[in-house]
Amino acid sequence: MKILKILFVRHAQFGSVLFLSSTPAMEKIAVYYHRPMLISFSLLFLLNIIHGQTIPQYTVTKSATAMTIDGKLTEPEWVAAPLTAKFVHHADGTATRLSTQAKLLWDDQYLYIGFICEDPDVWATLKNRDDHLWNGEVVEMICDPDGDGLNYFEVQVNPLGTLLDLTLTKAYSAGGQANMAWTLNFIASVWVDGTLNDSSDVDAKWCCEVALPFKELAFMGPSLHFPPKDGEAWRILLTRYDYERKESKIVELSAWNQTNSSSFHVPEKFGRIIFSANPIVSVEKPHDTSPHTFSITNYPNPFNPTTVISYQIPFNPHLQRWIYVTLKVYDLLGREVATLVNEKKDAGTYSVRWNATGFATGVYLVRIQTGSFIDTKKVLLME
Repeated sequence: MKILKILFVRHAQFGSVLFLSSTPAMEKIAVYYHRPMLISFSLLFLLNIIHGQTIPQYTVTKSATAMTIDGKLTEPEWVAAPLTAKFVHHADGTATRLSTQAKLLWDDQYLYIGFICEDPDVWATLKNRDDHLWNGEVVEMICDPDGDGLNYFEVQVNPLGTLLDLTLTKAYSAGGQANMAWTLNFIASVWVDGTLNDSSDVDAKWCCEVALPFKELAFMGPSLHFPPKDGEAWRILLTRYDYERKESKIVELSAWNQTNSSSFHVPEKFGRIIFSANPIVSVEKPHDTSPHTFSITNYPNPFNPTTVISYQIPFNPHLQRWIYVTLKVYDLLGREVATLVNEKKDAGTYSVRWNATGFATGVYLVRIQTGSFIDTKKVLLME
């Protein structure tokens, strides 16, 4: 059976374009339901069944203390909070090249959102409030508290900590208008595990921590409570734009869940967060987030001429904190052709870029050695 296809364009002078093709199966529904709103809801319901898609849910646990907004997400409450599923390509739900996940907490004043964005080259240039941050690397929160698809808000933060906020009357595809004159007094901070705006090294990730004030959002959900009551739910979409620095070419647009559209602004596809009044657990004994096993990966593979090699060094309480690490490249004859790492390393996750300019096309072996542990990965250099 053919499937109804709906495609949206996100930002086009704050307008949208809708492309719609129907099938005989869909036409039967349209004949049965005479009211446009019922037709719309029925089609969306049928599409959800066809795609087997479920709306993700996340239980937001209450924190007994206010978070320090520094971007690091290191407080015990943050450590104990669960991660969302990894973000996906929002149009079709496929896996992304770079990992992005989020965590959420709340107290009586704020909804806290933390993003963890894997990124070998963290960069940003836009510095002014309400610059068009979607033209660069940025994380975004689109939230419709009462889930009616009307009168909702969007905020963005880039790696420089620049802020954008706006409200929408409804989705762009439905003729919605954006109001960028609206200002939300929210707090945000960014921490970069690497060097911002320096493409000569390899970064690991950037994290963004946001505090959204409940009292300034109450007008968007007259049937809700601000702060929320135990068990109340909001609809929200968490997204990320990742760009290659060269020529600002888009690499990935990803989100917590898929929208089946080229647009993020599909309110009926937003995820659901449920506020729990139960205090966050395991605060006194935070989870150990350090790696527990050695590992080595690289991306892209095949590559030309550079690839980023990531590796993990686990913490071992029976040894000194650091361990000596070598990371070398060999050809298929076993000849060493490059040394990428040769130093002491603490437990943690690291990345290094290998620039194979001048090397012959073919398979190479990347070998990591730390103490008695040795692992080798094949990589393919292609012209």
